[in-house]
Amino acid sequence: MVEALVLVAVAAIVGAGLNTLRGYLHSKEPYSAKKLAGSVIIATFAALALSQAIVVEGLTTSGVVLVGLVTGFTADYAITKAKK
Repeated sequence: MVEALVLVAVAAIVGAGLNTLRGYLHSKEPYSAKKLAGSVIIATFAALALSQAIVVEGLTTSGVVLVGLVTGFTADYAITKAKK
């Protein structure tokens, strides 16, 4: 069970990083390490919430990673849009 939760957390952090990268590629501003740190924090909390809300134990490894990626990306995306 711990392994699945770690996979979700890592995948969520990667997902948030991908959203940050997407924003960087579409922006004229210089890259901000502060934004990256913020996305990692958001992804970590999203992964913790996800692990408490649903059971990821029954999923395959690729399913756990996919759920984590989607969670991290969408959490960071939602927070980014809400701030604007």
